[in-house]
Amino acid sequence: MQRKKKAKGGPLKFLEYAVVRVIIFLLMLFPFRLRVWLMERLTLTMGALSSNIRKRLYGNIEASFPDRKPWEVKSIVKANLKILARMTCEFYQEPRMDREDIDRWIIEEPDRKTHRELLRDGGILVLGHLGSWEWKGVSLARISEADLYVFAKRQSNPWSNDWIERIRGSQNIKLVYTDESPRITFKLLKDKAVVAFISDQDAGKDGPYFPFMGRLASTFQGPALFARKTEAPVIFCYSYHDPAGRLHFHMEPFQRPALDPRADSVEWERMFTYKWVKTLEAKVREFPADYYWLHRRWKSRPEDPQKWIEFWTEWEKQHGFPLSFPDGKEYLRKQ
Repeated sequence: MQRKKKAKGGPLKFLEYAVVRVIIFLLMLFPFRLRVWLMERLTLTMGALSSNIRKRLYGNIEASFPDRKPWEVKSIVKANLKILARMTCEFYQEPRMDREDIDRWIIEEPDRKTHRELLRDGGILVLGHLGSWEWKGVSLARISEADLYVFAKRQSNPWSNDWIERIRGSQNIKLVYTDESPRITFKLLKDKAVVAFISDQDAGKDGPYFPFMGRLASTFQGPALFARKTEAPVIFCYSYHDPAGRLHFHMEPFQRPALDPRADSVEWERMFTYKWVKTLEAKVREFPADYYWLHRRWKSRPEDPQKWIEFWTEWEKQHGFPLSFPDGKEYLRKQ
């Protein structure tokens, strides 16, 4: 198997890591609720002072919800900043979490028994940056009573990467990196392990572009590949926070495309990816404040967007799906 690669370090990266460690150490001196309140105040202040944060948040939310009024967009931005602050606190709380904390803060829907049954034979978990993906992992590891493997990109800062590994490892969450051999993941699925894919990330300029939240987004097809080549169950997961700060965590079986993967593997993976992207989109529209609008989901742009608009319009008509770009000319005009 391919050996793990180590990111290169340096004085600046170590300093960056050390500063974050000091800040987190000081915050961890406070009780969890007070820590969340302090982090919310800090994050709201940063959002007000940083033009880059404001530009990215408002730009992504306005583009995704063009019919929302300015005051509605502002409300989503504020709520989103507070949830980002809370999720930061949730992540660093992981090593301290026990069953009592999980029962207090995580509500499993429809119920824990259903979740445990879904995970009985392991499987592929498809999820996005909606709600707390960290506490979802904590809940999943406790439900399955086994290690949870998460497919992830390696951090560029080696000290931060090792620290994140230790935090997640405290709750039996283990990382499988994208730069490792795919044989590792195939073996895990064969052994009925639970492998999670947080796949709504930018796949670069050479990735396939899928319609997501009204825009073209370069999209990884990793879940589709492993689903096509294995018989592992596929489960879609999402979560959101309620006004009390509790995390509602939902899992449901995800239906594979009713196509023969041997006849056309490309079309099978396209249909699989389209369906989970659109499922995630529906949940983001339902819980917009919980989505991670700061990440660069739409960073890459196609060289010929008109070609992709025409392709998806024809493809969606052919398969009877609602059109993602009913006015393609208007979309192209805004690009």
